[in-house]
Parts: sequence; structure tokens; C-alpha cells
Amino acid sequence: MKKSFSLVEILVFVTVLSVFFVAAMSILTYSLRNMKVNEHKILASHYAGEALEWIKEEKDKDWNVFLALDSNPESTTYCLNSLSWSSGSCTTYDLGSPSPIFKREAVLDSQTSPERVNATVNVYWVEGSDVFSVSLNSVLTILE
Repeated sequence: MKKSFSLVEILVFVTVLSVFFVAAMSILTYSLRNMKVNEHKILASHYAGEALEWIKEEKDKDWNVFLALDSNPESTTYCLNSLSWSSGSCTTYDLGSPSPIFKREAVLDSQTSPERVNATVNVYWVEGSDVFSVSLNSVLTILE
């Protein structure tokens, strides 16, 4: 008499195997997505640091010109995708290489004191349907 597997045993085995592979693929997909988000966070931190250094260089060139950039009684926002003073928020994600997925904005605020400017650089990017951001803050004074 030959021993063989019944149809029910085969179906149970295939079901268990399918559940295992679906779970493994879900974990793999989740891990890859998190890895990509962290990679973009590192790049965004680099872009934010680059902009903050550029702002400090602009401040060192001429304090009065730099202070005039924050003429708004509230705070003033600049789009710094190209590291130039473009007034207003960025409308497009055109920073980054090889695929431009970032936008970089700076907010200048000198309402606390005419001798201090609070500079905040924000870098934004989109992953799927989520918007992520990295922020760097610095207080700039005339004698730094």
C-alpha cells in the first residue's frame, strides 16, 4: 500500500507556506521603506547644514544687509533651493541629485532683538503620500 498526502494536508501546507511568504515580504517592504526614509533624512540634514553655513557666510559679508532681509515684522521665509535669497516659500521640490525630491526653506526672525536673528532651515521631501522634514536652528548675532 502506497502512502501519500491527502488533499487537505497539501492545502494546509500551501496555506501555511503562503502566509509565511506574505509576512516575509511585508517585513522586507517595511524595512526597505524605512531604509529609504533614513537615507533621505541624511541627505536632508546635509542640505539643511549647507544652507545654514551659507546663511552664516551671508551674515558675515554685511550684517546690515543681512538684517534688512528680515524686513517683515513677523518672520520672513526664503526659498533656498539654489542658495540665493528667493523670497517666499518654495513651490516645487527641485533640490537634490540625481532625482530632485527636496525643497529647502529658511525662516529669518529678528523680532526679539535687532542684534539677533533666529534662522531656521527646513528641508522637506515626499515619500509616498507622507511629507517628511528636517529642521536646523541657529541664533545669529553681529559678533560671532
